Amino acid sequence: MFKVCFPCVISVMMCASMSVGVAQAQDQATQDAPVYVAPDAYAPSWSDDGIAKIASQLTGTWKSTAPIEGDVYIAMAVAPAPVEGMSDTLYVESVRSNAAWEPYRQSFFQLYRYKGEIRLRTYELAMDETAKGVFAGMWAATELFPQISSDDLIATLDVELESTPSGFTGATPYPYPTGVAGAVEMTSSVTLDGDTLTVADRGFDASGNVVWGSDADSVITFERSDPYAQVIRRDDGMVIVEYGGDDGITPTKGDQLHVHYDGYLNDGTRFDSSYARNQPFVFEYPPETRAITGWGIGMEDFAMGNRRKLLIPGYLAYGERGNPRANIPPNAMLYFNVFMAHIDHKEAGEAPEPTQPEVDPHAGHNHD
Repeated sequence: MFKVCFPCVISVMMCASMSVGVAQAQDQATQDAPVYVAPDAYAPSWSDDGIAKIASQLTGTWKSTAPIEGDVYIAMAVAPAPVEGMSDTLYVESVRSNAAWEPYRQSFFQLYRYKGEIRLRTYELAMDETAKGVFAGMWAATELFPQISSDDLIATLDVELESTPSGFTGATPYPYPTGVAGAVEMTSSVTLDGDTLTVADRGFDASGNVVWGSDADSVITFERSDPYAQVIRRDDGMVIVEYGGDDGITPTKGDQLHVHYDGYLNDGTRFDSSYARNQPFVFEYPPETRAITGWGIGMEDFAMGNRRKLLIPGYLAYGERGNPRANIPPNAMLYFNVFMAHIDHKEAGEAPEPTQPEVDPHAGHNHD
C-alpha cells in the first residue's frame, strides 16, 4: 500500500483526501424569454510559449498506476482556471476513485519565471471546507469557474522545472518546513515523461536524517486516463457534471424523489444544504411549480444512487428578482452538488403516495 504524505508539496498536486424553501419556485421570477447567454470556453492567456507548453502537458486527468488500498485509486484533474490577481494558473482536484464527487484535496498551480527558468508554485485554498464545495468538479466547466482571487490562496512550495524531450523534470530548490511524521523539512520532485507523471517526497528530521520518503512506496506514479466525470452542456445554458455510478432506476412521472444537496453562489457562499438539516428534499417528479426550472431539468435521467453537479443560470433559477430570503442576488447562477438518495418508483396505474408537507427550512437555520 502506498504511504501518501498528504501535506507534502507537490503531493498537493499529485497526492491523492435546497432546502424545499430554496428549491421551490414560489419566489422564481417569470420571464418571457431567456436573458442568459452562455459564456465561451475559458481560454487562458499564457505568459510565454514555455509556460504554455508545460501547462498543456499537465492539463488533463491522471490516475495512479497502482491502487492505494483494495481497488481504490487516486485520480487527479488539472485544468487551466482563472484566479483574480494572478496569471498562468491551473486548478487541481484530487479524488479517490470510489468518491470522485468528493475531492479530498483542491489546490492551484501557478507557472512563472524565476531568473529565466520556469517554476511551478503550489497553493492551498485559504477558505473553510464548506466553501470549497463550490469548486468540486469545476475542472470540467471552467467557463463557469467560481470567483476566486489571490487573497484566497496560500503558497506552499516551489518546484524548479527543466524541459526534457518528452516532458519535464524538477525538484524543490531547497528544503521546505514541514511538521509531518517527525520531519522538520521536506523536499519534493516531479517528472513528466510523455503520459506518465511521477512524484516523490522526502522528509528529514532536525539532524538531517531521512524519516520518511526513502522507500519505493513514497513514489507515486500517474498515467493519463479518461475523465472521472462527464460534462453535459445544454442548449438552454444549463451545465451538468455527471459522475455516473450504478445503473439504478431513473425518475418517471409520479415517483417520489429523495434528493440531498448543497447549494452555492459563485463566491462560495453555501446558501442552503439538506445535509445541514439531515433531511433530503422529497418531492414528486416532475417537480413543476414546486421547484425552480433548473432543478427539474437536473433531475432528468438522474439515476438512484448517482451524483451530479448542477450549474443553473439565473433565468432558470430566481431570475431578476433573486431570492432575498435565501440571500440569492438577482440573476445569480446557482451551483448544486446533488445526490439521488432514493426513488419511490410508482408502477403504472399505482396511485402516488401523498407528498410530505412542506416545511420552511430557513426557520431557525443559519445559512453558511
